[in-house]
Amino acid sequence: MAKKPISKADLAKLIRHRMDEHTECPPWISVEIRKVKTSEGPGWSAVTNPTDSISYVKCARIVGALTLELRKKYELSDD
Repeated sequence: MAKKPISKADLAKLIRHRMDEHTECPPWISVEIRKVKTSEGPGWSAVTNPTDSISYVKCARIVGALTLELRKKYELSDD
């Protein structure tokens, strides 16, 4: 199955929207999409501010889980 291209901005909005479903993720926590190398080649990862990751560990784990889930569906477009 081919992955759907998505911009960093749209991907961040999608993840933020999904974070809103979890009470562990306060609305002020932002998400940044970074290009990374994965075992499958070039990819992306969603990260929160390091301070927020420490203060809201459960939310950081949720962001990690969302990254793994959505990485199967989306690849970064050239934006």
